[in-house]
Amino acid sequence: MRTRIALLALSLLLFPALVRAQSGTAPTNRGRLADEKAIRDIETRWEAAWNRHDVAAMAGDFAPDADVINLAGEWFKGREPFRKSLEELHSDKVKGSVWKTEDTQIKFLTPEIAIVHVTVSSHGDRNPDGTPMPARHAILSRVVVKRGGRWLIVASHATNIVPRATAIAIGAANQIRGQ
Repeated sequence: MRTRIALLALSLLLFPALVRAQSGTAPTNRGRLADEKAIRDIETRWEAAWNRHDVAAMAGDFAPDADVINLAGEWFKGREPFRKSLEELHSDKVKGSVWKTEDTQIKFLTPEIAIVHVTVSSHGDRNPDGTPMPARHAILSRVVVKRGGRWLIVASHATNIVPRATAIAIGAANQIRGQ
């Protein structure tokens, strides 16, 4: 008798999932996979726009109220101030640079908010005197939010990747200077 009751209880628990699976409404990863693709597409568009030096396209995936901290540590509050900085940058220092997205890692906090870490490399930047700068490796930490069915960058922070010994030496030099 206990076995029959246990089987009946188990059947009642599994029945709704079986009905959903048969009707095609079973929970799947399709939605999550589509969101991951949409987020990765942001980085694909950014790379292509950077390499065309298309500032409007670069700024297009940022929310109007986005906060952006660039590699120089400048903080832009809003898409428009960030777009203007990109315009200046691409008319001079990086107008011949090439951007390469190396890796994109996504961590969903909710179905509509994700943290994205993007490792990149670039080369072709120029110093103020026109001499070439060394190739750069950086990591971007972004917060993306799904608004009206579209993923937008609401915060982005860029950091140069340097060897640990270099970072320690810079930190020591800053301490000596009292910074």
